[in-house]
Amino acid sequence: MIQKNYNFELNQYHLAIWYTTYRLIITTCLLLIFLLTYPSLNADYQYPQFYSYVLMGYVAISFIQLISLKNIKYKIPLQLTLLFVIDVVALSLMTLALDGPNLHLSLIFVITIFAASVLLDAQKALIITLIAVISVVYQLFLGSLFDLSSLNKIGNSALLAFLFFMVYGSGQVAVRRFQILENLNFSQSLELKRLQNLNRYILEQIELGYLVLDENCNIVLSNPAACTLLGIAQIYVYDKYPLIKVQPDLFELLKFDQLKNGEKFQFESQLSLFSIHIEVQKLIVPHQTLTLLVLQDARKLNQRVQQLKLAALGQLSASIAHEIRNPLAAIVQANELFLDSDPEQQTLLSQMIAKQAQRIDRIIQDTLTMVRNKETFPTLIQLNQFISQFIQEDLSDVATQIRCTIQSKISIIFDEAQLRQILINLIRNAIRHNSPEYPYIELNIYTHGSHIRIDVRDFGQGVASKDQAYLFQPFFSTEITGTGLGLYLSHSFCEANDAKLDYVQQEQGACFQIECLNANLDESL
Repeated sequence: MIQKNYNFELNQYHLAIWYTTYRLIITTCLLLIFLLTYPSLNADYQYPQFYSYVLMGYVAISFIQLISLKNIKYKIPLQLTLLFVIDVVALSLMTLALDGPNLHLSLIFVITIFAASVLLDAQKALIITLIAVISVVYQLFLGSLFDLSSLNKIGNSALLAFLFFMVYGSGQVAVRRFQILENLNFSQSLELKRLQNLNRYILEQIELGYLVLDENCNIVLSNPAACTLLGIAQIYVYDKYPLIKVQPDLFELLKFDQLKNGEKFQFESQLSLFSIHIEVQKLIVPHQTLTLLVLQDARKLNQRVQQLKLAALGQLSASIAHEIRNPLAAIVQANELFLDSDPEQQTLLSQMIAKQAQRIDRIIQDTLTMVRNKETFPTLIQLNQFISQFIQEDLSDVATQIRCTIQSKISIIFDEAQLRQILINLIRNAIRHNSPEYPYIELNIYTHGSHIRIDVRDFGQGVASKDQAYLFQPFFSTEITGTGLGLYLSHSFCEANDAKLDYVQQEQGACFQIECLNANLDESL
């Protein structure tokens, strides 16, 4: 609040300086005009000597008040009040010397009233206006008591007085508008400063280095982390400075016109102790294009990558150990019971051992498939023939639980082995999570524009909203017995074949959708 009042008083002071300079120029010009034109226009002046004395005094006082206002910067409101009182008195005496108001003095009067409305408070401005009205109207009224010829000038004076009130009102409206705009500007400047300080604090706290360059390769903005990484002084953090003078090694490396958005490279300099990883980002702002360089310590970045790899390896190892422990325990228990069991029980135990061994093998195969980058061999697949054959060969035990709907003559280009693995994972997941009230799951294959969609839908409880973001991440599973690799592998296989695997929200149950290009359209083209 104190700052806002100070700004208002400062603006008021500057306006007062401009006004006092204006009145000195005007009064000096009026005196020169009088001295140059008096011999030929002396008839226009009712009291020429009185007019000249008032004008010379007005010039002298205007000069003194200007010097005083510039050098004595206290009691400004009192100085302004005295200034406008002198204006009104001097202009009134000049009007009397001219035997009534004329156009030139009337305009000066109007400007004085408006300036008083702007520079003084409302009460003082009103007093100045009333003094001006009284001095203009009543001096002529008193003169008319002695000279009947001046009665016709009272109407002009009354009109001028009315104009004074109108100017006073307009000035007050303008002042209120100015104050509103000034308050708005002040609040916006405070908010802007607050945001600038907040942005500066954030830039100072983050570990990443940020360096913003303009089209001429000048530093527009940098944060302390960038200065530290580049080995430059902190004084360039918020100053615009040529990059070639601050970090010539980086300037020589950058082919500024050829930098592409998202480009990454390593940088080392004799000025810096760090090996720096730099990422380029183009910033499009009004009237210019800026380049943002995101700087990171390459050694710390490599350490983070290694930590992530170790964390992923530990998570994978824990998942494998957890999954293998259960079937191994079942195998050990079955083996201990095998010798003391009758032939029928031994057959059941043998089947149990074989089943658990297959489960261990499946866990190992899924893990190896995930780790290895298996090469993809896409071929043309006629889905109408493939699906029926696939269900008989790979899903014969659950074939009765699959309701398949497929349009005729649909072909895609896909790796057949990977498509089989994807559909096995999706269909068996759907059957496992299907509601007991529904004896089947749906496999729908249809065209959608230039794409083919394969929907695998069940009618169970669906996937919880909180879990949908993690569906295709490795090791994520909502089942105790799941490895969390099935959907991840399916998603990876789809990406390798230029297809997409998404989860589609349903009112009931879950739907996983594969979308790939229609091979029939490619053939027609």
